[in-house]
Amino acid sequence: MVNGYSAGLYATWIKGYDDKSWTYVDVWGQYSWFDNSVKGEQISEESYSSKGFTGSIEGGYAYKVGESGRTSYWLQPVAQLALMDVRTRNLNEKNGTNVSFNGSGNIMSRLGVRAYTNGHNKIDDNSGRTFEPYVEVNYIHNTKDFSVKMNNETVSQSGARNAFEAKVGVNGQLSENTNVWVNVSQQVGSNSFSDSQATLGIKYAF
Repeated sequence: MVNGYSAGLYATWIKGYDDKSWTYVDVWGQYSWFDNSVKGEQISEESYSSKGFTGSIEGGYAYKVGESGRTSYWLQPVAQLALMDVRTRNLNEKNGTNVSFNGSGNIMSRLGVRAYTNGHNKIDDNSGRTFEPYVEVNYIHNTKDFSVKMNNETVSQSGARNAFEAKVGVNGQLSENTNVWVNVSQQVGSNSFSDSQATLGIKYAF
């Protein structure tokens, strides 16, 4: 089980946002504190803490490749660098096992391209309601492997250093104040590495 909290800042810069092309840069950083606990069969519960900084800079350029009626079609190359530096102290379990966690200081780089449409149905004219279905492919590289060392035995997440990702989703603006999004993604790498994720979110601005 993990409990924690974070504090951070973010900023977005957008240039030339019009009906032909636009450029963006997103920057964010946060510091996090976590309290973790783990319990196994016939093993008493162990607790440990972790804390550290994570941050990212991401940029992209979107340009319109066509339009039809109320819908426009776009391509958007993207690039991202992210630092993952949450650190965990070594844990000495009650049974004498020394556990250390490796992978802090990892730098993740991502190169990809997104194809999306932006538009609305006739019944949504003048409502401000729009939807943006998209597909996205990415190449992801991590400079470090995430692993756990128990005494002299190491268990690592093999195959995640270099991975390919496919993602499909929809972003929607329901009103001036309300946005929703949903997506599913699949990553694959060497040594049969596979990771599937799904996200559902909603944002309401006061």
